[in-house]
Amino acid sequence: MAATETTICNLALGKLGAAKITSLSETSPEAMACSLHYEQTRDEILRSHRWNFAIVRAEFSRLSAAPAFGWAYQYQLPVDCLRVLQVNGYAETEQVDNWEIEGGKLLTDEDSVQAKYISRVTDVSLFDPLFIEALSLKLGAKICVPLTGSDNRANGLLTEYERVTGPRARRTNAFEAHEKRKAIWVTSDLVQSRAVRR
Repeated sequence: MAATETTICNLALGKLGAAKITSLSETSPEAMACSLHYEQTRDEILRSHRWNFAIVRAEFSRLSAAPAFGWAYQYQLPVDCLRVLQVNGYAETEQVDNWEIEGGKLLTDEDSVQAKYISRVTDVSLFDPLFIEALSLKLGAKICVPLTGSDNRANGLLTEYERVTGPRARRTNAFEAHEKRKAIWVTSDLVQSRAVRR
């Protein structure tokens, strides 16, 4: 059966032994708790990892006004952007002085930007099965105390999310993504410093 927002919420509720729902628009305590936390929890988990199904490539639009200082250009982040992963071939962890995110904009000295970013995916049919499991665990932990009053059960779900599902999902996801390797001179601090001195 294809997953929906409601089925994901029911997975979370099932972990609590709570009653299932038929719609997030219900007025039951279960539906209201799920409705309150679902979108925030989804975006939180999307942002936390490089989920392959959520990665988008795009050219960012340069704004006419330059930043007040420090950088030559600024680019508007797409409205669905939750986390920038790479700019012009450089990942977050590479050449950290090439760009930064500030106030919903990407600041850089680059006169054009091709980026990879994590998108806010709302179409449940695109979700990876392990992402669905991670989301149901985290959602279950968030709605646990309001629905059951049990801190212990909430902590147990977080432990399962953090120690089992999270790492397993990340490991599986990592096997499907292989970045092109850069020549050593591209990322070498020594080479970069010499280039700057010239």
